[in-house]
Amino acid sequence: MSEMSAAPSLVKNLVYNITRPLLPFVVGVGVIPLLLSHIGTERFGLLTIAWTAIGYLSIFDFGVGRSLTLYVSRSLVSGQLHEIRPMVRNALIMMVLISLIGSAVLLFFNEAFIAWLNVKPAYLNETRASFLMLGLAIPLIVLASGLRGVLEAFQRFDVSNGVRVLQGIWFFVGPACVLPFSVRLDVMVATLVVGRVATTLAYAVAVYREFPPSNPTTSQPTVSLKDLLFYGSWVALSNMLSVVMDYMDRFFISSALGAAVVAFYTTPSELVFRLNFISEGILGVLFPLMSKRIALSVDGMAAAEMMSLGTKLMAACIFPFVLVLVIVAHPLLRLWLGPVFEQKSALVLQVLALGLLVNSLARVPSDLIQANGRSDVTAKLHIIELPVHVLCLQWALARYGIEGAAVVWSARMLLDLVLLLWVSGAVARVPAAAIWRLALICSVQTLTVGGAIVIDGIGSQVVYGTICLAVLSLAFYRYVLLETERALLRQMASLALAMIARQSRKMHQ
Repeated sequence: MSEMSAAPSLVKNLVYNITRPLLPFVVGVGVIPLLLSHIGTERFGLLTIAWTAIGYLSIFDFGVGRSLTLYVSRSLVSGQLHEIRPMVRNALIMMVLISLIGSAVLLFFNEAFIAWLNVKPAYLNETRASFLMLGLAIPLIVLASGLRGVLEAFQRFDVSNGVRVLQGIWFFVGPACVLPFSVRLDVMVATLVVGRVATTLAYAVAVYREFPPSNPTTSQPTVSLKDLLFYGSWVALSNMLSVVMDYMDRFFISSALGAAVVAFYTTPSELVFRLNFISEGILGVLFPLMSKRIALSVDGMAAAEMMSLGTKLMAACIFPFVLVLVIVAHPLLRLWLGPVFEQKSALVLQVLALGLLVNSLARVPSDLIQANGRSDVTAKLHIIELPVHVLCLQWALARYGIEGAAVVWSARMLLDLVLLLWVSGAVARVPAAAIWRLALICSVQTLTVGGAIVIDGIGSQVVYGTICLAVLSLAFYRYVLLETERALLRQMASLALAMIARQSRKMHQ
């Protein structure tokens, strides 16, 4: 029986994880114009920086949240329930202490950062107070990251996503709530900090309820803080290098071609990167499942099953969106931003979308390697890729402009996939058949999307895309999925439709 059919909560968890960002997005679309009209562009720009900072300040957990997901998952399947409570307690204390370094760094460089932002004198005091509050809130942000990692190990995606949905809504609603009383930036940031306090408390209560009974005879877990920090530090390094390579191109573009050109690249890249919520939602569910299955496996079959499961989910969920995005690139940009953006950014959008498809598939062997406890491997691969990416980016920008930068980014995604597949056999014991299956699916889908890019005319592209999507979907359903997986796919569709119908009824009441 396939892994998909063996995990009755998998469908529900996937739906929770993938659909989670949708409601906050809808709320943001409605609230942002209200905020902008009341506080002005200067304050709103600073508020968006505060939003971004809160999102990225979780890097100060140094990957320990991911470590907790791995090791708590292993303890659950090995029956060592008595060590979960002390392990989590010690890890959270360590995370708070480490996060104080982040607070100290942000507070120390607060004035320099504000000066770099070139804030107008009228907003200096409230901006200074806002970033002081964000610096003091880092321990809360880091603590929430660790607690969420524990919840995911317990497969409580309903709780973690419920809290994250409310947190995402409060991101927009919180500042809007104070508009009748104040338009100061620090007051609005204070509401964000209050939201983080509530989020952390909610996670803490949920984790406490999941804890198995404590065992007074066992005071120390077998997993040391050194183990957690070693694994987590490699995860943090890998994530940091990945973010650097994802966003460094815009700085190189500004330096080589001028700041005026950057918008023609960043706009399509931000649009494409929004699709990452699908792969992140899938792997958020699969990683703790991978950790448990690999801990139980003695014959290496778990690696093949998880590689197969991840490949199927990624291929089925990402490919249709990428193909549609590539086909509508020209009319979308023309209607949204005008003919100039269409002319300069359409090909960039198409090439980046192709790279996103490859990257989504590459995340499966990457997480499988990390689920084996080898987070150092993915980080070392990124260290190898970084200088290659920089050299190729400089060369491509000089000769082909922003289209060249897009090609280099997508080529790095392909290099990443090849390297991960190459090492996954030795590190994660993935059989060659599973590796070649992923490579074949990636090749077919990449060539299909590439065909849509080179075909001229929206009419021809729509016909081509419709035929390819129908044929490949039928072939995927008939020849790639097992019968149990076909039944589960039908169940997922029914569950998603039922959830959408319930939300629709609530909105109309």
